[in-house]
Amino acid sequence: MNDLIKNKNFVSLFFGRLISNIGDSLYYIAAMWLAYNLGGSAFYSGLAGFLTLLPECLSFLVGPIVDRMNLKKVLVIPSLFQGMLLLLVPTLYMTHLLTVTGVLIIMPLIALIDLFPYPAEGALIPRLVKKEQLVAANSAMSFSYQGTDLIFSMCGGFLILFTGAVNLYLIDTFTFFIAAAFFATIRLKVSNQIAQPSFNFSSYRADLAAGFRFVMQPLNLSLLLPLLGINFFLSAVLAALPSFANQLGGPGKYGILLTCYTLGFLLGTLTSSFISRKMTMGKALIFGYAWSGILWLLAAWAADRFFVLCCVFIVLANFPVGATNILFTTFFQVMPPQDMIGRVSAVIETLIAAAMPLGALFGGTIAAWLGSTPLFLLQGGVVLVTSLVWIVNKKLRQIPRLE
Repeated sequence: MNDLIKNKNFVSLFFGRLISNIGDSLYYIAAMWLAYNLGGSAFYSGLAGFLTLLPECLSFLVGPIVDRMNLKKVLVIPSLFQGMLLLLVPTLYMTHLLTVTGVLIIMPLIALIDLFPYPAEGALIPRLVKKEQLVAANSAMSFSYQGTDLIFSMCGGFLILFTGAVNLYLIDTFTFFIAAAFFATIRLKVSNQIAQPSFNFSSYRADLAAGFRFVMQPLNLSLLLPLLGINFFLSAVLAALPSFANQLGGPGKYGILLTCYTLGFLLGTLTSSFISRKMTMGKALIFGYAWSGILWLLAAWAADRFFVLCCVFIVLANFPVGATNILFTTFFQVMPPQDMIGRVSAVIETLIAAAMPLGALFGGTIAAWLGSTPLFLLQGGVVLVTSLVWIVNKKLRQIPRLE
């Protein structure tokens, strides 16, 4: 970890992502609550989640572009555009033109721009750090995601309560501008830059096909396809949280639920390096997801009975998922050739995110009709079944340690 701290380029990437993710965290909390508040129904928070997640299904189209572009520009320019788009919400509010329709239009536009930075970061990290530092680097980056999510999920509900959701958009604008400044300080050596032929449609199509061929290998599919169902219900649960929190007491409870949800991922992230040294990736996935499934079922049981106990179960359920997410990321940085990492990352993002928009819409609809408890129950069942599917896969069980 000390070597990473001394790596100025990695530090710039880390702090750029950290500050950018502060904006992401506040923006998502404010957007979901604003959609629920302006629309007056859990359906609108579900629709907001659907529209925000829908662009992720197009991630595979971005990968070949990222692999052929200057990665620093792919980080800087989208951050500037996102900041400018976020300014529209307070502007519309001050001119008395803000409606739920306006929020629902702006959200997917920001999400569409956000398709570019993440595969660029995934492609950039192996060029900035040594191979033996990848797990630690990915863990640090994930900590920047989950740490800011934890802090601002905890604060977000109370900030909405005391300042209003619209003011959070104004804060978000500045976070994206500051993040762009950090990304702009990254300096790539010539040896770290991979020469690419000029871009044209034929090469784009060939690059896209190569990314899909790599991901469609049997072992990769056995890892990724079960995540479709898991992400479907995870996004359903998230879409239902504003309605669930409102029944329990309002935005303060919303902040607590989001904090617990994120805390589990964060704690898992902090243990990922230890787990990667002590367990094979296959065993970590199987036992981790079995643990998570059982605890989601317990959260479903406690949801309408004991709020505090439900929160504890949510934290513990997301703990192993946070740890194994780092293993997934590192695995798909080590396996493909370096000049394919961007497109492979984008195809994977598309596959695992494909079910999330429908999941958010499903979650908002079910929460408005039956409440949140059935969603917790379904999430637990799907995660538990995933661990059982993985345990009978010999090749998956034999995936070695990543460190």
